[in-house]
Amino acid sequence: MKSSLAVTALNHAVARRRDVAGCVVHSDRGSQFRSRKLLRALPHRRMVGSMGRVGAAGDNAAMESFFALLQINVLNRRNWTTRDELHIAIVT
Repeated sequence: MKSSLAVTALNHAVARRRDVAGCVVHSDRGSQFRSRKLLRALPHRRMVGSMGRVGAAGDNAAMESFFALLQINVLNRRNWTTRDELHIAIVT
């Protein structure tokens, strides 16, 4: 994982929501979420970072459940011809 992916995801979230001052961004302890790039981006947007404890599986339970449902209901339904086609299916 690269820090640029996390920063890009943050930028997309900010663009969608716009008023993000005070929002808490919760993540695991992956290197991309501890990167200087992301840690600088959060206060720049007046957001607060939050990380789960080491070895606390419950912190990720909701996201793991979401990604499992995404896998079953979108990704495994068919073969996707292009990334754009898959992107539209995920967003929809």
